[in-house]
Amino acid sequence: MERSEYQNRMQDERLDRVEKTVNEIKDNHLPHIQIELTKVGTDVDWVKRFFWIVATASVGGLITAVINLLLTINK
Repeated sequence: MERSEYQNRMQDERLDRVEKTVNEIKDNHLPHIQIELTKVGTDVDWVKRFFWIVATASVGGLITAVINLLLTINK
């Protein structure tokens, strides 16, 4: 019996330490993490701009190639 009571006491102490650590993380670090995540969300704007630049250049190249093909066929 002594052994199980001792183990339970040790488990209780460990759980108390874990709960204190979790509360400390929740209170101190989560707001900072949330702020950092919103920064990451807004830093992706350059990808959208780059996509539109590449898409516009590709469509322009396609139109130029079709016009060039039409001019070559008519000669």
